[in-house]
Amino acid sequence: MSTRSKKHRSGDGNAAAYAVPRPGHWADPLDTHGVENLHRITPTLYRSAQPRIANVAALKDLGIRTIVSLRSFNDDRKVFAGHDIRLVRVPINTWSIDDAKVLRALVAIRDAEKQGPVLIHCMHGADRTGVVAAAYRMAVQGWDKESARQEMFRGGYGYHTLWRNIPRYIDRFDPARMRHALDHAPAIPMVS
Repeated sequence: MSTRSKKHRSGDGNAAAYAVPRPGHWADPLDTHGVENLHRITPTLYRSAQPRIANVAALKDLGIRTIVSLRSFNDDRKVFAGHDIRLVRVPINTWSIDDAKVLRALVAIRDAEKQGPVLIHCMHGADRTGVVAAAYRMAVQGWDKESARQEMFRGGYGYHTLWRNIPRYIDRFDPARMRHALDHAPAIPMVS
Protein backbone atom coordinates (compact mmCIF):
# COMPACT_ATOMS: atom_id res chain seq x y z
CA MET A 1 0.00 0.00 0.00
CA SER A 2 1.45 3.32 -1.03
CA THR A 3 1.31 6.29 1.30
CA ARG A 4 1.71 9.97 0.80
CA SER A 5 2.14 12.63 3.42
CA LYS A 6 -0.38 15.46 3.25
CA LYS A 7 -1.36 18.26 5.54
CA HIS A 8 -4.92 17.64 6.51
CA ARG A 9 -7.36 17.83 9.36
CA SER A 10 -7.14 15.11 11.93
CA GLY A 11 -10.67 13.83 11.35
CA ASP A 12 -11.46 14.12 15.04
CA GLY A 13 -13.20 17.49 14.74
CA ASN A 14 -9.95 19.32 15.50
CA ALA A 15 -9.12 21.84 12.79
CA ALA A 16 -5.40 21.77 13.53
CA ALA A 17 -3.50 20.53 10.48
CA TYR A 18 -0.53 18.22 10.68
CA ALA A 19 1.29 15.83 8.38
CA VAL A 20 0.58 12.11 8.65
CA PRO A 21 1.02 9.21 6.27
CA ARG A 22 -2.06 9.00 4.03
CA PRO A 23 -2.89 5.71 2.28
CA GLY A 24 -2.77 6.07 -1.48
CA HIS A 25 -6.25 4.60 -1.99
CA TRP A 26 -7.97 7.30 0.09
CA ALA A 27 -9.56 10.30 -1.62
CA ASP A 28 -6.98 12.74 -2.98
CA PRO A 29 -7.01 16.24 -1.43
CA LEU A 30 -7.20 18.96 -4.08
CA ASP A 31 -5.95 22.16 -2.50
CA THR A 32 -5.50 24.27 -5.61
CA HIS A 33 -9.11 24.73 -6.67
CA GLY A 34 -10.35 27.10 -3.96
CA VAL A 35 -13.16 24.72 -3.02
CA GLU A 36 -13.20 23.98 0.71
CA ASN A 37 -12.53 20.35 1.72
CA LEU A 38 -12.30 19.23 -1.92
CA HIS A 39 -11.17 15.64 -2.54
CA ARG A 40 -11.26 13.30 -5.54
CA ILE A 41 -12.75 9.95 -4.49
CA THR A 42 -12.59 8.42 -8.00
CA PRO A 43 -12.00 9.91 -11.45
CA THR A 44 -15.77 10.59 -11.61
CA LEU A 45 -16.63 11.33 -7.98
CA TYR A 46 -15.54 14.29 -5.83
CA ARG A 47 -16.52 15.47 -2.35
CA SER A 48 -16.40 18.92 -0.77
CA ALA A 49 -17.96 21.44 1.56
CA GLN A 50 -20.74 23.73 0.30
CA PRO A 51 -19.55 25.27 -3.00
CA ARG A 52 -19.69 29.03 -3.40
CA ILE A 53 -20.24 31.11 -6.53
CA ALA A 54 -16.48 31.75 -6.62
CA ASN A 55 -15.93 27.97 -6.94
CA VAL A 56 -18.05 27.35 -10.04
CA ALA A 57 -15.24 27.87 -12.56
CA ALA A 58 -12.90 25.54 -10.65
CA LEU A 59 -15.57 22.84 -10.51
CA LYS A 60 -16.23 23.21 -14.23
CA ASP A 61 -12.48 22.93 -14.86
CA LEU A 62 -12.59 19.57 -13.06
CA GLY A 63 -15.34 18.52 -15.46
CA ILE A 64 -18.07 18.38 -12.81
CA ARG A 65 -21.37 17.80 -14.59
CA THR A 66 -23.64 17.15 -11.60
CA ILE A 67 -23.79 18.42 -8.02
CA VAL A 68 -25.46 16.16 -5.44
CA SER A 69 -26.29 18.22 -2.36
CA LEU A 70 -26.96 16.40 0.90
CA ARG A 71 -28.04 19.59 2.67
CA SER A 72 -31.48 19.61 4.27
CA PHE A 73 -32.18 23.32 4.52
CA ASN A 74 -30.34 24.89 1.58
CA ASP A 75 -30.00 24.18 -2.10
CA ASP A 76 -27.52 25.07 -4.83
CA ARG A 77 -29.74 26.90 -7.29
CA LYS A 78 -28.33 30.38 -6.55
CA VAL A 79 -24.72 29.19 -6.71
CA PHE A 80 -25.10 27.38 -10.03
CA ALA A 81 -27.76 29.54 -11.72
CA GLY A 82 -26.95 30.01 -15.39
CA HIS A 83 -24.30 27.29 -15.44
CA ASP A 84 -24.54 24.01 -17.29
CA ILE A 85 -24.30 21.87 -14.16
CA ARG A 86 -27.14 19.54 -13.14
CA LEU A 87 -28.37 19.74 -9.56
CA VAL A 88 -29.70 16.90 -7.45
CA ARG A 89 -30.76 17.36 -3.86
CA VAL A 90 -30.94 14.45 -1.44
CA PRO A 91 -31.72 16.07 1.92
CA ILE A 92 -30.14 14.28 4.86
CA ASN A 93 -30.27 15.52 8.44
CA THR A 94 -26.99 14.71 10.16
CA TRP A 95 -28.81 13.54 13.29
CA SER A 96 -31.12 11.24 11.30
CA ILE A 97 -29.08 9.21 8.80
CA ASP A 98 -30.66 5.98 7.62
CA ASP A 99 -30.44 3.45 4.79
CA ALA A 100 -33.27 5.02 2.77
CA LYS A 101 -31.53 8.41 2.63
CA VAL A 102 -28.12 6.91 1.92
CA LEU A 103 -29.65 4.77 -0.84
CA ARG A 104 -31.18 7.86 -2.46
CA ALA A 105 -27.77 9.55 -2.41
CA LEU A 106 -26.08 6.49 -3.94
CA VAL A 107 -28.76 6.29 -6.65
CA ALA A 108 -28.22 9.98 -7.42
CA ILE A 109 -24.47 9.40 -7.71
CA ARG A 110 -24.93 6.28 -9.84
CA ASP A 111 -27.25 8.06 -12.26
CA ALA A 112 -25.19 11.24 -12.41
CA GLU A 113 -21.88 9.44 -13.04
CA LYS A 114 -23.35 8.26 -16.36
CA GLN A 115 -23.24 11.92 -17.45
CA GLY A 116 -19.72 12.68 -16.19
CA PRO A 117 -17.96 13.70 -12.97
CA VAL A 118 -20.08 14.30 -9.87
CA LEU A 119 -19.52 16.38 -6.74
CA ILE A 120 -21.25 15.39 -3.49
CA HIS A 121 -21.37 17.89 -0.65
CA CYS A 122 -23.02 18.95 2.57
CA MET A 123 -22.21 22.09 4.56
CA HIS A 124 -18.71 21.11 5.70
CA GLY A 125 -18.09 18.09 3.47
CA ALA A 126 -17.38 16.07 6.59
CA ASP A 127 -20.25 14.21 8.20
CA ARG A 128 -23.15 13.55 5.79
CA THR A 129 -20.75 13.58 2.88
CA GLY A 130 -18.48 11.23 4.83
CA VAL A 131 -21.29 8.74 5.43
CA VAL A 132 -22.29 8.72 1.76
CA ALA A 133 -18.66 8.43 0.63
CA ALA A 134 -18.10 5.51 3.05
CA ALA A 135 -21.30 3.83 1.82
CA TYR A 136 -20.10 4.31 -1.78
CA ARG A 137 -16.74 2.77 -0.88
CA MET A 138 -18.45 -0.28 0.63
CA ALA A 139 -21.53 -0.81 -1.57
CA VAL A 140 -20.14 0.28 -4.94
CA GLN A 141 -16.38 -0.24 -4.70
CA GLY A 142 -16.42 -3.30 -2.44
CA TRP A 143 -14.29 -1.86 0.35
CA ASP A 144 -14.47 -3.62 3.69
CA LYS A 145 -16.13 -1.74 6.53
CA GLU A 146 -12.95 -1.07 8.50
CA SER A 147 -11.19 0.49 5.49
CA ALA A 148 -14.16 2.76 4.77
CA ARG A 149 -14.40 3.65 8.47
CA GLN A 150 -10.70 4.56 8.68
CA GLU A 151 -10.89 6.81 5.63
CA MET A 152 -14.05 8.50 6.91
CA PHE A 153 -12.82 9.25 10.41
CA ARG A 154 -9.07 9.65 9.81
CA GLY A 155 -8.97 11.02 6.28
CA GLY A 156 -8.79 14.66 7.28
CA TYR A 157 -12.31 15.64 6.20
CA GLY A 158 -13.19 17.17 9.57
CA TYR A 159 -15.58 14.59 11.05
CA HIS A 160 -17.32 16.14 14.07
CA THR A 161 -17.33 13.70 16.99
CA LEU A 162 -20.55 15.14 18.38
CA TRP A 163 -22.39 13.06 15.77
CA ARG A 164 -22.19 9.79 17.71
CA ASN A 165 -24.96 8.35 15.56
CA ILE A 166 -22.61 8.25 12.56
CA PRO A 167 -20.20 5.57 13.85
CA ARG A 168 -23.24 3.56 15.02
CA TYR A 169 -24.77 3.85 11.54
CA ILE A 170 -21.52 2.68 9.91
CA ASP A 171 -21.36 -0.24 12.38
CA ARG A 172 -24.78 -1.50 11.36
CA PHE A 173 -24.44 -0.66 7.65
CA ASP A 174 -24.87 -3.76 5.46
CA PRO A 175 -22.90 -3.25 2.22
CA ALA A 176 -24.38 -6.31 0.47
CA ARG A 177 -27.94 -5.26 1.24
CA MET A 178 -27.22 -1.70 0.09
CA ARG A 179 -25.57 -2.99 -3.11
CA HIS A 180 -28.66 -5.10 -3.84
CA ALA A 181 -30.99 -2.15 -3.16
CA LEU A 182 -28.88 0.10 -5.38
CA ASP A 183 -28.94 -2.43 -8.22
CA HIS A 184 -32.77 -2.41 -8.13
CA ALA A 185 -33.48 1.26 -7.34
CA PRO A 186 -35.16 3.53 -9.91
CA ALA A 187 -33.52 6.76 -11.04
CA ILE A 188 -33.94 10.05 -9.11
CA PRO A 189 -35.04 13.10 -11.13
CA MET A 190 -32.71 16.07 -11.48
CA VAL A 191 -33.56 19.49 -9.94
CA SER A 192 -32.37 21.40 -13.01
